[in-house]
Amino acid sequence: MSTIVLVGGSFLGAWAWERVTPALVEAGHDVVPLTLTGFGDRAHLATPETALSTHVTDITAAIETADLRDVVLVLHSYAGVPGTVAATRVDARIARIVYVAAALPTPGKSVFDTSPPQMEQMMRQLADAQGDGWRVPVMSDEILDTFYGEHGLGAEDRAWLRARAVGHPIATLREPVPSDLSLLERIDRTYVVCTGDPGEPPVADDTPGFDVVALESGHWPMITAPVSLAGLIDRMASRR
Repeated sequence: MSTIVLVGGSFLGAWAWERVTPALVEAGHDVVPLTLTGFGDRAHLATPETALSTHVTDITAAIETADLRDVVLVLHSYAGVPGTVAATRVDARIARIVYVAAALPTPGKSVFDTSPPQMEQMMRQLADAQGDGWRVPVMSDEILDTFYGEHGLGAEDRAWLRARAVGHPIATLREPVPSDLSLLERIDRTYVVCTGDPGEPPVADDTPGFDVVALESGHWPMITAPVSLAGLIDRMASRR
């Protein structure tokens, strides 16, 4: 049995793992889905100052306050960046990080710094046109279909996601990652490549420090392939 902490990516709260959690609990794990500031039931706490460091603190505080140990930390998409920084702050409590189609941090650089040049401009325009200027609105069908490859989100899945998804605070994408992440080398890491994602994943089979596995799914496997994702997380947890 493991303690599994689940952190979803942009727009998502703990609710996004509802299709995954039952299988992990049935397998005997203690499962702790987290909601970062500005999402889910914490959407009302978002401000223009909600930044990457806010989300780092959310994750470290949740792990330390509950005195969680031997944690399998599952990070999806955007959560790979604050989750990695958080793991270096509580490294003695982390048994393994499982990155699911996740962004990986670059020391000293922000998410925008390591994204295609047009990404910041596009998100800023979306925030100005459809949001309140400091939050990137939940993705339209056009953006999903243009940028997320074979995402697998049908009409019902999109409706389910958008019923509770909320905009992403843009300041989280502008704040640089700390320059020293060396403690990460102490932690076992698995990267889950979702085969429907476009482009090359940020790690390869021979990337030092990582095990790499493939999952037949789009970018949101907790929605479109929850049973397969739960089984994979269960197997990774048994390897700690």
